[in-house]
Amino acid sequence: MNKFKLFLLLSMLPIFTGLLGQQQNGDYIYHYSVMDGMRNGIYKGEHHVAHLAEKGDFGLGTYNLLDGEMIVKDGLFYRIRSDGSIEKADPASQSPFNSLTNFEADTTVLFTFSGNFGELQSYILSLLPSKNLPYAVQVKLTLKTIIAGGAEKLAHSDTTGLAALMTKRPLYEGKNITGSMIGFYNPAYMSNVDLSPFHFHFISDNKKFGGHLVDANVENTTVELLLDEKDGYIIELLNYNPRFRHANFGNKDAKASY
Repeated sequence: MNKFKLFLLLSMLPIFTGLLGQQQNGDYIYHYSVMDGMRNGIYKGEHHVAHLAEKGDFGLGTYNLLDGEMIVKDGLFYRIRSDGSIEKADPASQSPFNSLTNFEADTTVLFTFSGNFGELQSYILSLLPSKNLPYAVQVKLTLKTIIAGGAEKLAHSDTTGLAALMTKRPLYEGKNITGSMIGFYNPAYMSNVDLSPFHFHFISDNKKFGGHLVDANVENTTVELLLDEKDGYIIELLNYNPRFRHANFGNKDAKASY
């Protein structure tokens, strides 16, 4: 039986498309699954890192059964272990959720900043050319302090929703670390697909510390902000995952604020 994968193309243009392999003109963010899938405890996907590498050289996500956080920088896929240490990802590793794109900054802003992670995000938000278009975002800076979150591998049968898991996720701290925030700005209308307004992972320049960025402080730091405005999203769903096919995504009680 031939397998068809349905892609949903979301952009500011009224274009919808279907079959795998059909070329799209434009500069898009590729999504494998949606955040609501993990909010409903769906943690298994089919695509391997070797396949996902064809989708972009920049991005983030996780690995099957939440076996580590994913960060993609300069075309290299990294797996961040539950203790915050980093290794190159196994090309055979699979992912249930990721967001990838080819990164080419069209806006670069240099500024000096002091404040916490929330204040930094608010300032970046004020610099966006549009609040209604998606952006790939890279932020190069030194963090005085950082709290990063990890992920621990689940049992195959574990379908605990992301909200509950995040209350006991491993957290680890660092001080005076230079590196990059890698992530995306997603407009509010895409909050079922990914975190909004921002989803950031962090990776140190020496590749020894990283994770989902939970909190941080910067002090009189030079920040280099690189923005890559995107035309929209291409979303590939977990078509062959039985739980995804039959989940009740309308059940708001199953969702997380995460």
